[in-house]
Parts: sequence; structure tokens; C-alpha cells
Amino acid sequence: MSDGLFHLVGGHLVAMAVAPYDAEDVLQGLAERYPDLLAGAQMSPGDPRRWRLVRREQAVPDREGSAGRWSVDHLFVDQDAVPTLVEVKRSTDTRIRREVVGQMLDYAANGVRYWPAAGLQAAFEATQSAAGLDPTQAVMELSGDGTQTLEDFFARVETNLRAGRLRLVFVADLIPDELLRIVEFLNEQMSQAEVFAVEVKQYRADGHDDLVIVPRLLGRTGGAAAKSSGGPRRTREAVVAAASEDTRALASMAAGFARDIGLTAEESPTALLVKTPARETLTVIYFLYNSLDVPIQPLRDRGWNAAADHAFEVLNAATSKHLSPKTPSVPAGDALAHWTEISEVLTEMAALYGSLR
Repeated sequence: MSDGLFHLVGGHLVAMAVAPYDAEDVLQGLAERYPDLLAGAQMSPGDPRRWRLVRREQAVPDREGSAGRWSVDHLFVDQDAVPTLVEVKRSTDTRIRREVVGQMLDYAANGVRYWPAAGLQAAFEATQSAAGLDPTQAVMELSGDGTQTLEDFFARVETNLRAGRLRLVFVADLIPDELLRIVEFLNEQMSQAEVFAVEVKQYRADGHDDLVIVPRLLGRTGGAAAKSSGGPRRTREAVVAAASEDTRALASMAAGFARDIGLTAEESPTALLVKTPARETLTVIYFLYNSLDVPIQPLRDRGWNAAADHAFEVLNAATSKHLSPKTPSVPAGDALAHWTEISEVLTEMAALYGSLR
């Protein structure tokens, strides 16, 4: 049956009919090779999402040190270092109605806790190299920043993961109503994550080899639009102005703190990053999320467990919010109220990193 698509051949209109995919692997391969089929422009019209593949069949651990209990069909990262998990199913697969949602939530819940930045970076490098691309150049092109390093980019990926900032995308040739209702519900209820369904139909005309593929985004509710960058892209000044007064005050104090002890206060479109001279990230203040994030897992990775435990204790005492043990994300108001204690922790972290030189 035609959806109103026609092929003009020799002055004649030839109706193009929906053609089923021969196998789920065909649709998975299309998503892998052509991530634009994920409808990034429909997700965020004013600032279309662009992606690079981290890995197809990316392992998802369920505990520290695990090689992986499950695997998500595709893991991508977008230009803002937001991880995007993609599950692909054909409409003939009955699991697409409800079971796939449980699978995706398993992947997300464990990925945000256990995916290590170094492991994801290694997977990204292997995938890009296998495609004949330079991984560093790929990150620069994706981020639009010619100075972006792999390490810095994937540090941002990990920060987003630990704060629960990620995107879940269900892809199928036909999205059933049951799945769409769940996607819309999750989008309204989840404050940090975005959830979408993308219908990717292929069309053929009888007697012709041409193939037309049309992606259609579903589930972009009012909540999803508010979380994405819909409408014209905001300048950094607009993002900062829209942040809470506490966040702006916190950023000002963090910038002064960095200047006073010889650190770098680096501005991004949506955040202020305090880094050591060797570019280790000490903290990130997000204007979009009104939060202060402190990546303390790198301390443990270097064997500084006592310092990591102390940092977590101080941050945990500053807020009633449940914090991730790897990258605690403290509400800006709480961080501002406890800035003296937090700045002391950051000073200690800077000294530890300085000891490596």
C-alpha cells in the first residue's frame, strides 16, 4: 500500500509501496551506516542531533568490572557528548510491544552506573578506525571543536552518563501504539533522559530498483521538547541567563577559585569546566541542569581511593539528593551553600593531579 509517495518516471507517476525489511539485521545495518535515519533534525529542529557510532552490539555490564551481561544494538554519541542507546526491532517481532522497553531500561540503568569512559573511548576508537576514519578527527568534526581531544570528549560522555543525561531510541519499521504510549509516558516522567521512537519505512515501486527510506519521529511530547534544544539554538549568553541565580553565582565563584589557584575555567556552550593545567576535569557546572558535577572515579582509577571517598562524603553531605559514586551531581543551590567545603575538595584533587607532574 502506498503512503502517498510516488516515483516520476517518463512522465508517469508510479506509486511507491511500503516494503518490509528482509531481516532485522538489514534495519540494524542501515542505522549503523546512516545515523541520520534516527531523525536527529526532528528531535531538535533548531539544533539537529548528529551522531558517531561508539559500537554496534555494545556490551552493558551489570556490576563493576563485568565484561557485560547484555548488549544494546547500537551506542552512539551526539555532538554534545550525550550517549544515545538504540534498539532496533521489526514490527513482526512481538517483543516490540513491551519487552523491548524493559530491555532498554536495563541497559540505561546499568550503563549510567557501570560504563567506564575509557572503555567507551576504546570502543569508539576501534569502530572509527575500522571504518577508515581517524577517531580524533571524528570527535573534532562531531563536536565542531577543532581542539577537542578524545579524552576530554569521553570525560564529558561519562559525566552525562553519571548524571543520567542520555537518549533512548526505539527503531522499527512500524511503531505499535503500545510502545508509543510507553515512550510518551517515559518522556513526560524522566527529567534528564530523552525517549523517542523512530519509524523507518522503506518504499519500492514495482518494476524499479530505487529505494526510498523515510524516518519519522514519534513520542516528542512537550516534556521531550523542553529537554531538547527545540527552536533556534540558544547562545551561551541565553543559556546562562536562563539558569538559576544560584547556578550563575556558583559559576562565578568557581571561575574565581580557578583563577586564584592557577587552574583553568573553560567555557562550553552549556557549562563551565574547571580543569588542571594538564586538562584533568575537577568539576563541571551545568547551566542547563543547574548542577555541579565532580568526576571522582578518575581518582579511584589512579589508586587514590581515600581521596575519592572523602570527596564523595563531602558532596553527599551537601545535599539530600541521591548521588552517583562515580560522578556526583549536586544541585547548584546546595553546592553554593557548601562551596567552602567543596572548594577544599577540589583543591585537594588539583594537588593530587599536580603530583603526577
